[in-house]
Amino acid sequence: MKPILVIGRHGQVSHALKATQPDCYQVDYLGREALDIRSSLKIAQVLDQRDYRLVINASGYTQVDAAETDSQAAFALNHLAVKALAGHCGKRGIRLIHLSSDYVFDGRQNKPYRPEDTPNPLSRYGESKWRGELAALEYGQGHTCIVRTSWLYSPFGHNFVKTMLTLMRQCKPLKVVDDQWGTPTSALALGQFIWQLIQVIKPEPIYHWSDLGVTSWYEFARQVSDSANALGLLDEPANLSPISTQEYGAAAPRPHYSALDNSGSKGILPAKRWQDNLIQVLQLLAKEG
Repeated sequence: MKPILVIGRHGQVSHALKATQPDCYQVDYLGREALDIRSSLKIAQVLDQRDYRLVINASGYTQVDAAETDSQAAFALNHLAVKALAGHCGKRGIRLIHLSSDYVFDGRQNKPYRPEDTPNPLSRYGESKWRGELAALEYGQGHTCIVRTSWLYSPFGHNFVKTMLTLMRQCKPLKVVDDQWGTPTSALALGQFIWQLIQVIKPEPIYHWSDLGVTSWYEFARQVSDSANALGLLDEPANLSPISTQEYGAAAPRPHYSALDNSGSKGILPAKRWQDNLIQVLQLLAKEG
């Protein structure tokens, strides 16, 4: 069987893919030190070294607020690099799975977004991800598949859950935004979905994948506190209070509502409630000590 290439070795999605990888696949996980996809020449060299059947692009510029002032870096990795990668994969007939974000939407429709809904990003980060989607689909010559996801967390790397746990252990009052709504998604569940998606012979151009349910960042943090306390990760529930997006004052605008409709993906892998997947991740963190 031909090998699979995962780009973005050090990110939480790559770690989640490795943790959920079926034994039947041979997979190369490459970080930027081995494959900087901002270099078209380097992409060509890596793809020519081995006869890959599939490339999963789990890399990307993810600093939403920093992208407002450092948009050149965001577009270099989220748009131009994806354009080059899709072009090389398309020429070689290599299937490409590219990860994107709920932040390509403006959040004004107040119902879960379907894959066919038209993006209208509010931030430079969201725009860079959308431009990357368009380039991937155009230059991939029919071999590209986009997977949009939302509010990712895992036992790996930096994410909202791990940040909240660190702050909660300091026993200081925390203020969390309560007027942005979406779906927390376990990167482990996303990894399982991607491995199942690989088996689909004729995939759709765009899929949405998230856990089930809709909540706010504040309610998400409350659930982290309650569940972590029950598992012994916290000595006592956190002192949380809700604030508005305006009060929080982030540099980048966020969609008010960015839940994704993943009903089209349930035939590939049934999704679980975000609360259940959160407990699974917290249990793994508890085992790590």
